[in-house]
Amino acid sequence: MGKIVKTIRKGFREILRYFPIKKYVTIPTLYGDLLKDRVALITGGSSGIGYEIANCYLKNGACVIITGRNINKINEAVKKLKENNLDSEVYGFNLDNSNIKDIDKKFKNILDNINNKKIDILVNNAGVINKTSFWNSTEEDFDNVINTNLKGTYFLTKVVAKYMIDNKIKGNILNVSSSSSVRPATTSYQLAKWGIRAFTKGLAKELSSKNIVVNSIAPGPTATSMILDGDDNINRPSSPIGRYATPEEIASLSVILVSDLARMVDGDTLLATGGCGNLTYDDWD
Repeated sequence: MGKIVKTIRKGFREILRYFPIKKYVTIPTLYGDLLKDRVALITGGSSGIGYEIANCYLKNGACVIITGRNINKINEAVKKLKENNLDSEVYGFNLDNSNIKDIDKKFKNILDNINNKKIDILVNNAGVINKTSFWNSTEEDFDNVINTNLKGTYFLTKVVAKYMIDNKIKGNILNVSSSSSVRPATTSYQLAKWGIRAFTKGLAKELSSKNIVVNSIAPGPTATSMILDGDDNINRPSSPIGRYATPEEIASLSVILVSDLARMVDGDTLLATGGCGNLTYDDWD
């Protein structure tokens, strides 16, 4: 009887998928001066969560620097951010997190071209996703995800943290993790996000005494092009909350995590999963 009920439940969830919740539900964006005079470097800032974090940081008084692999997309994002946030300072630079040997040179180039501003926020958002199952994974797939999502984050953070320490900067580092970081891991993406959560705790222990606060935010499935591929239906019956998160929701929480409101939150991961971090095997049996 139990299996029949669960089968019916699964079928019902699929039917609900055809009753869309449009992407632009009423989601407030945090707006104020929480980051006034701060300077934030946001990787993967041309779209999705990274773009919305940049947009929300600007609305809270920060100067923003976004990076990405595609300079054309970066330039388009910078233009759009400036149009949406008049009189704000926005910079864009090419940076491939997976190209470790170029990180130091690329970071120095950023510093040389931001009018002597001092970066006091780093948001490690850049990442790629691989939906290949454990049995179908290849070394190339594995390396592509790990090199960008984990290895690149590790070495860029090393460079930026040293810069903050050398310049006696009171800073924040925010890593973008995932609900995958609290679920069983069999894919390279899940493993990388587990690594980010562990790195956040270790880095906080390393940097707390240097006046640098380190935290991470773990979104559940979020309505970005990486997942929805242009679809504006954010209905997700398999999620406890019933829909995808929006990038704006994650961005507003990210403002708080790097603001002075959260200086006593250190080495922690804020789960913004809509309940997806609570799902277990019995939900799918």
